[in-house]
Amino acid sequence: MKFGRPRIPHEATFDLTPMIDVILLLIIFFMFTSHFARTQEKPMDLPKEKGQEQAATPAPSQIVIDLARDGGLSVLGAETDLVNLTRMVQGELRLGKPLELVVRADRLCPAAFLNRLAEALAGIGVHDWKLGTAGEGA
Repeated sequence: MKFGRPRIPHEATFDLTPMIDVILLLIIFFMFTSHFARTQEKPMDLPKEKGQEQAATPAPSQIVIDLARDGGLSVLGAETDLVNLTRMVQGELRLGKPLELVVRADRLCPAAFLNRLAEALAGIGVHDWKLGTAGEGA
């Protein structure tokens, strides 16, 4: 009886190239989306204070309110007035999710405009909000 040559089993290989391609695409995607999120913020002259470090993970629902020098309000670059802003915040509060409000007030904005905004927010039950700063080194 004649036996053939014993077959040497081939080593199982795992090609990492497709996985590396996918990882690179994900990195590029997240870099662009984080950049686009920053472009929606209007450039403002914020107070130069140390403040609190921003959390690594943002709240599930966050509203950033920009308060200009002249008292104008905007959310995500869209101009709004105090009545529409309070309606929008009330709508978010009705959803029952944790809501984080950040007010980015211009450094030269008179305190009367910030007080008016704070009173309107307190009137709808929002007593906890943050004031955005540029940091000490900025």
